[in-house]
Amino acid sequence: MRTDALLIRRLAFELDARLRNAKLRDLGVLPDGRVALALWSRGETHLVCIDIFGTPPLVTIETGDLPIAIEPGFVRAAGAALRGTSLLAVRARKGDRLLRMTFGVRSRFGVGEELDLMIELVPRFGNIVLLKGETIVAAAKEFTLAENGVRAIVAGHRYELPPLAARAALAASATPAELDDDTRMRDPLYVYRRDGALVQAYPLPLDGYADVPCTREASLLDIVGERRASASGETAERRSAQRRRSIVKRLDERERKVRSERAALDARRREVAGREELRVQGDALFARLHEYASPAERDAAKERALELFARYKKLGASLPHLDGRAAALDASVQAIEALRWEAERAEDADLDDVETALEALDTRRPQRTHGRKRRKRAPLEVHTEHGSRILVGRSPVENAELTFHVARPHDLWFHTQNIPGAHVILQRDDRSDAPEADVQRAAELAAFFSKAKTSPKVAVDYTERKFVRAQRNAPPGLVWYTHPRTLIVEPRAEG
Repeated sequence: MRTDALLIRRLAFELDARLRNAKLRDLGVLPDGRVALALWSRGETHLVCIDIFGTPPLVTIETGDLPIAIEPGFVRAAGAALRGTSLLAVRARKGDRLLRMTFGVRSRFGVGEELDLMIELVPRFGNIVLLKGETIVAAAKEFTLAENGVRAIVAGHRYELPPLAARAALAASATPAELDDDTRMRDPLYVYRRDGALVQAYPLPLDGYADVPCTREASLLDIVGERRASASGETAERRSAQRRRSIVKRLDERERKVRSERAALDARRREVAGREELRVQGDALFARLHEYASPAERDAAKERALELFARYKKLGASLPHLDGRAAALDASVQAIEALRWEAERAEDADLDDVETALEALDTRRPQRTHGRKRRKRAPLEVHTEHGSRILVGRSPVENAELTFHVARPHDLWFHTQNIPGAHVILQRDDRSDAPEADVQRAAELAAFFSKAKTSPKVAVDYTERKFVRAQRNAPPGLVWYTHPRTLIVEPRAEG
């Protein structure tokens, strides 16, 4: 959506109509970096959110609360000056992308001292400047003439308006005369959408949009809010996709290192496997000591034989360590494969859990999930007609929580055999044996919520929860289990 001076003027008109006389309760910074003014009007709080770094820079009205956060100097100074004042007017500079929000304190003697918040909505050069009269009190971005060359924005100096570009001045002079009348600012906008997505909105019909469906709508603030919500959704989606790629990249790098170490370990094990040759060579040297004529030659041969025996013994002693390390590396490869699948299947909100599990893999330290502060939500539950309850884990951390903090010792625990998948718990309130149909249903869900969900048949192991234990020094959700029984089922989510 493109903005120009006429749209900014319409935005000022609607802000003035909706929020005039609203009381400013607070000013702060949102988590995404936007500056927000909390204005109280008609029994509710409105957040006027200013995004000077957006494309394009925009002002929107949203609901919610200001977070408690560390405030930059400008926000702190502006908040101290404006809290408790009322919004007296919102105006726009003709031909420019500039909003002037005037605040003051009303009394029975009239309006006292006024402060102006100048919002410069210029792409790449947006700024927010607080003025007392014509003097700059504070600014989101300060700069000197040496840095800008056209004007300076420095606290204590006189404020100069941004210069109007020649094209902007020409556009201002060419604005239709009827739009100089503020009553026309109430006319419905021409709003263009393609396939439901906002393309443009404008007070006048636009050339070049004949093939785009057009409607007439009353509020530019609502349209700007829609555009912001859509852009935020797209941004969040891109951010989640980037996080997934980052997780997979870290896993790939981790796997490369593990496989490299495994190859070096295999070479070492081959060397150990050939250690018998060292013993044979040492025995041969001792058997031939009598053939040496001089004592010096015999001593040298004996020393060489002892070196061979020492190396033979050392290699033999290292074999248990090599076997243990090989098993650990193989477990790491399995963990990497499981986490790669978790990164693929996780909802955006579950990526934190995947990253937590990845950190545990990187540090080789056990991660305690009990008591962790995390997003609270009801587990994924399926209730059967026979009175059983089936719970499904949707992330590594949730898998661990279901298995070790929700499941009871005699509840049935399900997992796909040698395939990454969710932990599935089958519970009965009366603790009686689950019907075969419910066991079958839980196995089908375990198959569906696994990497093998597209396979026609999947092997699913199940055992009592008391036979499941967490792998040592492994990410959350990775376990060992014993006493399994196996079902071959078709993956199925529907009941």
